Amino acid sequence: MEQERGYGTGMWAWLLQRITGLLLVIYLFIHIWWIHFSSIKTPFDFLLNILFVSGTTSVLILVVLIIPHALNGFRVFAIDFGISERAQRILFWALMVFGVVLILWIYLSGGS
Repeated sequence: MEQERGYGTGMWAWLLQRITGLLLVIYLFIHIWWIHFSSIKTPFDFLLNILFVSGTTSVLILVVLIIPHALNGFRVFAIDFGISERAQRILFWALMVFGVVLILWIYLSGGS
């Protein structure tokens, strides 16, 4: 009999990993496109200048995406070693709290 899937910590961790991964790929493509075509004027120049020219904004966007993605990757790595379901939940929340503290520390220290 197949076990019913719930909306627990594992689902939120999975969703967080997918969303941050997708946003990182989108950011990468926009960044490469903007660098390649920066001499061509577009209606979106004001937005691209905010995102990529302002060093603090660019670093903050990357930090907010990379830290949760990387820390959740460490959790997935630990799952491969067979930690219990309870330990997975504890590890997820501990890493997310650590990630929020790290993001705040980077933000408050000036973003670089």
